[in-house]
Amino acid sequence: MKNTLLLTALLLGTASTARAASLSEGLPAGALMTLETKNAGGAIDRFSGLLVSAVNGFAGGDEGGEMVGGFQQILKGSLGQEAVAGVFSVGNAGGTFSPELLAVSKVDKLSGEFFASLMEPRKGARVGDYTFSRQGSTFAGMANGLVYVSTNKDLLMGYLGRLSGKAAPRLMNSAAYTVPRRATGEQELSLFLNFSATAKVIRGVLGKEISLPRLLSPLVDALDTLGQYAAGFTTTAGGLTAASAHAANVQGKDRPLYRILTDSADFTVQDIIPAGAEAVVASACAPESGAYLGRWLTRVDLFDPLGFLTDSQLASHLERSGAWLGHECAQVTLAGGMKSGLDVSNPLASLDYTVSYQRVADMTAAQAQMPEYADSVNAAIAGASESLKKLLKDDLFGTVGRSLPGEMGAAAAAGGAAASGSLKMVDAMLGNLKMVYAFRGDYLITAFSQAALDAALDEGTAPLAQDAGFMAAGIEPRFSAGWTYAPNPEDISGEELSEAIMSNLGAGGEMMDEEMAETDTAETGDDMDMEYDDEGMDTGEMMSGMIGTMSDLMADLINRYDGQTVQSAVQGNVITSKSNVLYRW
Repeated sequence: MKNTLLLTALLLGTASTARAASLSEGLPAGALMTLETKNAGGAIDRFSGLLVSAVNGFAGGDEGGEMVGGFQQILKGSLGQEAVAGVFSVGNAGGTFSPELLAVSKVDKLSGEFFASLMEPRKGARVGDYTFSRQGSTFAGMANGLVYVSTNKDLLMGYLGRLSGKAAPRLMNSAAYTVPRRATGEQELSLFLNFSATAKVIRGVLGKEISLPRLLSPLVDALDTLGQYAAGFTTTAGGLTAASAHAANVQGKDRPLYRILTDSADFTVQDIIPAGAEAVVASACAPESGAYLGRWLTRVDLFDPLGFLTDSQLASHLERSGAWLGHECAQVTLAGGMKSGLDVSNPLASLDYTVSYQRVADMTAAQAQMPEYADSVNAAIAGASESLKKLLKDDLFGTVGRSLPGEMGAAAAAGGAAASGSLKMVDAMLGNLKMVYAFRGDYLITAFSQAALDAALDEGTAPLAQDAGFMAAGIEPRFSAGWTYAPNPEDISGEELSEAIMSNLGAGGEMMDEEMAETDTAETGDDMDMEYDDEGMDTGEMMSGMIGTMSDLMADLINRYDGQTVQSAVQGNVITSKSNVLYRW
């Protein structure tokens, strides 16, 4: 148990705090993933402040500071200084490689005492100036102001040997690691993923056990082509800044994916997007993106239980669209989209505020294909709705038919109610779902709501490009891999959140109350029914109060978010992104 707590404390703390640590310089080569932190004290204080505020708001007192304070100091004295956790591919006697964990953190006196309490005193081994011992199924130790743990003895010994000055291959000498990491710069919390190395491990494991299946081979090729990815963020008084770098594998076998990853465009879609949009995610999309996605859909078509992919001929339409699409795509949430999610009575309410934009390079070809494309998709949606309802009927009523004789009446009633509710839900979600589209300027606009499409086509609305907030964000649309713009959203009140939660619980709760009331009346009479109602009302008031308190806390945390901007660019095989998120801690 103590061993589990030690490992969990290192992993969770590294994942939730902050900057690339110099401890990483001793990491051995072969990392599949790393999480690194440095100088995270400020970030820990900010996140702890949010937690204290939430605890105090829920408890109605000042207990939050006392509850969080001790653990906050332990985190600041360890992971807040420097820490690194990584997954490495380690060879074994069978000639294959397996993923193993290594985590290490600096510790001060207080945090050192905490980690020491999680270890059992055992006779161990020494590597240079560092000692360690077996702790359950892992190996761990403390020395020279560090605490370290690993699931593999050789991996830990190799790391400690490097810390002691031993010459050996290091991750810091690998271009796969240094190229994306240098592009992101030093951050409070940093993540590194080596997709190519992971693909190599997968190939080795599958090659030893079985020949690589045809379906998995393109997956591994795509994973290898993804190359390496690094990302991180640093908290500031006004929110946080983030950076990422994706180094696509130039030697990857999936050449279409490589071209898609490194595509760029000169964006003009901001000239027709409404200025009141709540979120815009624009990306450079190579014309062959549709054909690439279509090939993957064809591979998984056999696993489609409703036959939607076949009926809609989606793969074919996506491949054909590559002949007339340009290099710009954008997903837009129109004004009101954020609050639409609170309408639990309509699970697809957000579609009334969601539209997609695609640049058209050949308008004649686009206008010729789109009617057939939309009709095919809409017919397939209707067919999928009927197929899903049939599956639900067969499953629910089949269950009733298999019931024991003594259970038949209750099962039939329950099955009938469940079937009716499920079928109504399917109708609510798919019954009125319909793809609509229109052309405006050089762009194809698609939506699954006529209201959303009409809003996007309103030429009386000022464009985003002329919006003061967008211009102040300083987004560069030329030769860009993509950009994101989200202004400060409208605040949500705790009352609105509470009403949404209560509405979501209401339908099921009312049905349960009616069934229980009928059962009580039949078995115990009106007097007991009255007692149940009174008791239920008290419980309901208590539940309503708890939901109200939680809703106020959630609303406060949500409303602290004041928007974000992201700018991406391509240089060679490296795609970099810089982000700025506004948040009032």
